[in-house]
Amino acid sequence: MSAVPEILRIRDFRAVWLASLASNAGSWLQIVASGWLILQATDSPAAVGALALVTRAPAIAFSAYAGGLADRFDRRIVGAWTFGMQAVAAGVLAVITLTDGTHVAAIYVLTFVVGLGFALGLPAMLALIPALVPPPKLSQAVSLNAAGINVARLAGPAIGGGVLAVFGATACFALNAVSFLALVWVLLRLHPRPAVVHAGAPVRMSDALRHAVHDRAIRRLLVGMAIFTTLASPIQELAPVVADRLDAGATGLGLLLGAMGGGALVGAWLLERLHARDYPRHLALPTATTLFSVGMLVVALTPWFLVGLAGMAFAGAFWIWMFAATNTATQLRAPPRLLGRMLGLYQLSVIGPIALGSTVAGLVAEQAGISATLAGCAVLLGAWGLWSLRNPVREIDAPRDEAATRSGDEGRDLPDRRGGDAALDL
Repeated sequence: MSAVPEILRIRDFRAVWLASLASNAGSWLQIVASGWLILQATDSPAAVGALALVTRAPAIAFSAYAGGLADRFDRRIVGAWTFGMQAVAAGVLAVITLTDGTHVAAIYVLTFVVGLGFALGLPAMLALIPALVPPPKLSQAVSLNAAGINVARLAGPAIGGGVLAVFGATACFALNAVSFLALVWVLLRLHPRPAVVHAGAPVRMSDALRHAVHDRAIRRLLVGMAIFTTLASPIQELAPVVADRLDAGATGLGLLLGAMGGGALVGAWLLERLHARDYPRHLALPTATTLFSVGMLVVALTPWFLVGLAGMAFAGAFWIWMFAATNTATQLRAPPRLLGRMLGLYQLSVIGPIALGSTVAGLVAEQAGISATLAGCAVLLGAWGLWSLRNPVREIDAPRDEAATRSGDEGRDLPDRRGGDAALDL
């Protein structure tokens, strides 16, 4: 049996996956460098948390617009333009830090530009996956895409910590710019992918919102992801503060984030095996939420760096469960004509709460300390996970309602599959 996953035998998917792997690793180099520079310049956990807000603020403002772009235009072109924007911003950051040292204002402004490119391009990149693989392979493709993100999470921070310590922040930003350009090159070499919405046809975000409100499974997926990312993201976004508390330095910061990525690789492998044995996503998601809170609590309370590494790895295994299972379930449930906009809502449920949660957590950590802040988030997250386990939504694993995929139904209120209008229970 070949060690290469069968899905990687599909040329276009393989090319995009490998280029995305390089781009995601490059992004982690920039995250490590910018977070460390901000902490060294300000000595403020709140300033580090605000960096997450600056990165994600464009997604809060533009996720709906980005979903429309993904449905109205060729998704590979949308991806090429937006990753090109990120390459330019990262390259300018490299030049500024080379010539002007640590310039806090420039880091915030250009991080915002990178975040804008990411926000505008992510729904298109996610929605491109179903066009690269046959429908029966979609779940495997999404899982491998998530695993690739976490290969980058494993390698990127560790490499970033080393590059930062040896060559400085400028090298981190320059390598990130090159990684973005590699993905642009791959996207432009793909065959054109026609838009799913014909020119002149209305592209209304209200159609996706209406579908999300009336589809109980989509509603739980989006609400569950928003709660998870609000409470779980501080462990990642405030990792420079955790590393500082554990006296780990820049290299230790890379190792902490790398441990989370390593755990995510194991988690992605385990989740795929469990799904192959029909373990349902409607149970995997609340289980992941609950167990992630355990790892987060360990990181919050331990005074020992090695135990912190173990806690990060354990949390990472279930972090990837949330993202892979939610992304796959959303793509399988969403009507094809609404896919880009539905993924725009998914993006909003991820990135907006990360920005909010990390910013608030940074402010709280200023007053209460990072340990108390992360512990509080872990307790609240565990409570939500246990409640979700007791109140599962089995429709998450049900096949798409084919009636909802017909274009004539797209603009109407969609009835709940159980009859009548859906009650707004979660």
